[in-house]
Amino acid sequence: EDDSLQVQVLKPGWNEFVQRSALGRFQCSQRLREWSSAKVHVLFQMSWCQGQGMVWVRVFRQACRRCSDPQLEEPEFSQETMERLLHNLVLKILKYFYHVPIQPSDLLEVVVDEQVTGPHDSTRCEGCQVGVC
Repeated sequence: EDDSLQVQVLKPGWNEFVQRSALGRFQCSQRLREWSSAKVHVLFQMSWCQGQGMVWVRVFRQACRRCSDPQLEEPEFSQETMERLLHNLVLKILKYFYHVPIQPSDLLEVVVDEQVTGPHDSTRCEGCQVGVC
């Protein structure tokens, strides 16, 4: 994990994949309030050099809307969401480094059917602040 990764800021030989709109659950570390969001974005940057692959990841965080001075909180993902994220990452690795043709329809949706209520609070979304969301 690397919280300093930026979208479209790549070293030579690196590729990226942004998984948009994953379902994540958050818990405020100050108030213990919990919320879900279907707008969690995950940035993967990957490289293949001298027969070895490397993947860096940044999960964009959110802050509690009820706190006056909130911290950015890390999301938790269900096992199904994690499996879908990793499935899509593997497809992108196959495309970028093994030149396997991948269709957009091969990628899985990562928003699992769950009721998420309320508007997206872009002022408290790290993805919105850096232009990913």
